[in-house]
Amino acid sequence: MSSTSRSRNLKQGRGKVIAIVAAAGSGSRYGSALPKQFVSVGGKSPLKRSVELLASVEEVDRIVCVIPDGFEAIYEVARCSAEQGKLLKPVAGGRSRGESVRLALEAIAEHSPEYVLVHDAARCFCPQTVVANVVSALISGESAVVPAVEPVDSMRLQGCSVNRGLLRAVQTPQGFRYNVLRALHEKYKDFELSDDATLCDIDNIPVCIVSGDAANKKLTHKNDAGYAATHRVGFGYDAHRFSRDPSRKLRLMGIEIPGHRGLEGVSDADAGIHSIVDAILGALGRGSIGEHFPESAPAHQGADSRIFLKYCRELMVNCNADVVNIDATIVCESPNIATYAAAMKSEIAKGLLMDDRAVNVKGKTTEGMGFEGRREGISAYSVVTLRIIE
Repeated sequence: MSSTSRSRNLKQGRGKVIAIVAAAGSGSRYGSALPKQFVSVGGKSPLKRSVELLASVEEVDRIVCVIPDGFEAIYEVARCSAEQGKLLKPVAGGRSRGESVRLALEAIAEHSPEYVLVHDAARCFCPQTVVANVVSALISGESAVVPAVEPVDSMRLQGCSVNRGLLRAVQTPQGFRYNVLRALHEKYKDFELSDDATLCDIDNIPVCIVSGDAANKKLTHKNDAGYAATHRVGFGYDAHRFSRDPSRKLRLMGIEIPGHRGLEGVSDADAGIHSIVDAILGALGRGSIGEHFPESAPAHQGADSRIFLKYCRELMVNCNADVVNIDATIVCESPNIATYAAAMKSEIAKGLLMDDRAVNVKGKTTEGMGFEGRREGISAYSVVTLRIIE
């Protein structure tokens, strides 16, 4: 099932989902001057990676981070800079993990959530599919859900071997009906816990286990961050002729440009976005835009090309990839791209949840040469560099 179909199915009849990012610990075992949630891992902090992951999941409506008291300024630097309005004001954590989660549950009460996810910022490489598995089980009627994987090592307990087939290594995000989890944290507020599902066990509330992922590792010590970062470059190109339909609007890089003929195409024919999408797919080794969005599909008739950016954003999250920079060139005699370049940069950055300072958009003419020079159409070229954590 595609991510779009999955999102549509999960949204039917569901209540509001709010995610809590637990990032209030000291991370002393990691051995860094800063708490590990603020330390750069592969060029980005675990906190920022976790927020970007949750922001990219359509079913998550709001996100709140629980951070150490006094770290507000560092948080502003480390947090996701383009979370599409999902990120709420951070909550200062308490003396324990349980108290920190309880304070976050109190803070989000005014938003009337039906479901809540609790995710450890230290699990910053969690695949998007794990989040979807948890949300899907909640919407299906479960009160408590945890993702887990079967241990790969042999297990022993006090001198006795244990059948590892009966054991599961529990991960986050863990999902709950909001009222259930808040009641548990109030009832057992003095109980020391390593995860929230433990409270369900104490209160005899069934916990549903869904598939986790081996990539969803927790950063505890510095050597846990020993992921190899590689850089890959993708090149994209697209071109469309001008439409003869006077009602068709011109869209480039997600921006509607008034006073110009639109481009001919199955979607909105945004050559700029199409070239970026093709470049991202190239860097990921995932073919071309036509393979992912065939022109024959009814859903793509007249589609806003910004949905293609969203698709790439989700694909990158699942591949542990993020954009280092984008350099795009639009070739046309008119319009004057320089007039719209700033707005275009902002729109692309917003669509990919990235800093717009890493996006460059420029325009070129051909001085009358070629189909662009004859004003028959517009072409676009993009080079995208991705950082991939392996």
